[in-house]
Amino acid sequence: MTCREAEILLHARLDNELDIANCRSIDHHLAECRTCAAEYASLQNLHEEISAAELTYVPSPKLEQKLASRFLREKKSPARFWDGSWLKAYVTATAAAGIIILILLTPNLRRTRETDATTAEILDNHLRSLQPGHLVDVPSSDQHTVKPWFQGKVSFAPQVPDLTNNGFILIGGRLEVIHQQPAAAIVYRRRQHLISLYVSPSPGADANLEVTDVSGYHAAHWTRNKMSYWAVSDVATADLRQFAELVRGT
Repeated sequence: MTCREAEILLHARLDNELDIANCRSIDHHLAECRTCAAEYASLQNLHEEISAAELTYVPSPKLEQKLASRFLREKKSPARFWDGSWLKAYVTATAAAGIIILILLTPNLRRTRETDATTAEILDNHLRSLQPGHLVDVPSSDQHTVKPWFQGKVSFAPQVPDLTNNGFILIGGRLEVIHQQPAAAIVYRRRQHLISLYVSPSPGADANLEVTDVSGYHAAHWTRNKMSYWAVSDVATADLRQFAELVRGT
């Protein structure tokens, strides 16, 4: 595990949101990397300080009187209108609104961390495939050779579209593991650039195409018909988006 990967997972480790394998991996990294270990220790200290802090705010009588004199300029009777209860209700409502916003944002933040971690994992897989002898397990430009090769190796039948007429040449396919689950990686070439298309089952709902930049590379992601698709390459962003749209249209 690299320091960049560890940095992405530190908060998830602190909140006990990682699976056993990722916990072991990051704990092993923290045991060997002083920089990341120091960052994690700093996060732990901050978490403990926030938990121990008295964050409840109760307005003082002086503040209540100041606000009353400011907002009751119509000279309404303080006895009938002001007993301080409205300010307490306002503070309570504000706190409740803050809690609701936090509840609504937390799942989105968690999904963002998970997406970032998946992007980093897929980029690492792509970079590893560029090493000699790792690009494909079945070298072929024939979709009728590559697609049947995955039978019995994964629990699904990945589509292997022929995009030759669009300038994306099929190179072959290989097996990969994404989030500890088998995935199919289908490799294409765009001029001098290689594109890895990762296909794996996904229980989530369909999601539109999103293209992001990471460490000088581009990653396109979408889900469709209970399948997750990731395309990663150093090809131009416009080319990768075109590739993704072509795959989605097959």
